[in-house]
Amino acid sequence: MEWKKYLTREYSFLYISYAADCYRVMRREVGATIEFDLAHGNMNLVSLYGIDEDFEKCYQDINKGLARNSKRGIEIMNQFDILEKEYYELVYKAKKAKDKTELKNILIVLDKTFLQLLCCYLYFVYLGYGGDKPAIKKFLRYNKKRFEKIRNSGVDAHMDKNFPKLFGKLSKEHQTLIQFMARKELLRFLRGKEFDLDKIRQRKKEYLLITKNGKTREYGFNKIKSVLRKELLNITKSEKISELRGRIANKGVARGRAVVVYVARDYGKLKKGDILITPMTKPDIVPFLSKVRAIVTDDGGALSHASIISRELNIPCVVGTRFATDLLKDGDLVEVDAESGIVRIIKRVERK
Repeated sequence: MEWKKYLTREYSFLYISYAADCYRVMRREVGATIEFDLAHGNMNLVSLYGIDEDFEKCYQDINKGLARNSKRGIEIMNQFDILEKEYYELVYKAKKAKDKTELKNILIVLDKTFLQLLCCYLYFVYLGYGGDKPAIKKFLRYNKKRFEKIRNSGVDAHMDKNFPKLFGKLSKEHQTLIQFMARKELLRFLRGKEFDLDKIRQRKKEYLLITKNGKTREYGFNKIKSVLRKELLNITKSEKISELRGRIANKGVARGRAVVVYVARDYGKLKKGDILITPMTKPDIVPFLSKVRAIVTDDGGALSHASIISRELNIPCVVGTRFATDLLKDGDLVEVDAESGIVRIIKRVERK
């Protein structure tokens, strides 16, 4: 079994925990799931690793489901719309709730609603990645605009930002720890039961969650390094690599200074003529993209946010390189050949 990194992104431990729980129920809810995932993070930045064969099976399951019943995708779209509306209504009620008993009841429903909503959302994330499959391709041909609306809805980022605030209304003492709780711990907190505060605080420094065959295990802080060495033995970072390959999102060729952007606070590093290197773009980066000559991402397919926005702005873009943010540093001179899907490293800055 060989792990491959598929994204680095600004997500809380809480959101990652919800995703792990989601994978356990997705097959029942939407007919497809992934069963292998490795999440290694600290603070709000996490790197996620998966297995190619596992992703391919997920794409095939979605494709087979649509081939058997082409209306299934529409049904899940309708379900997403209903759940999204319910989710935002519950968020609004939770924000307005004054009584703690009322707030707890709302948050219990909010938890269940978001888990179902996330199942639908991730279904369309993987549907987009498997966009070259025949039944999926046909589905997207007729439902492209609606798919893009769901894919770029931002329900994941909204939850990540708002759950700590909403659940934190129950206890100011624990408010800052909520983003480092597992979903089970959050529910214990919600019901007034005990949970391990030291374990939660340690996740601020570093955490490791590994899902294999649908079962998730968290490793203690003192075991993370040794487990990572064993699990990620096949992942190498070599400065001898002179080019990366990905998928062409929008054609063109551009050369410039690489700027690696992980989180929103990095956006200010971008200057006129830079090449944006990022795990994946998010809607809030759009105002900064007028400065860049090209976009390169680790993550994404033909219908990812970076692909869509690069076409709208007519910026050369190569997505799905997997390791661009690992191999490139701020200041490297790179050429983005989005005619052939190649990112060439022309000159490296000195590594410290």
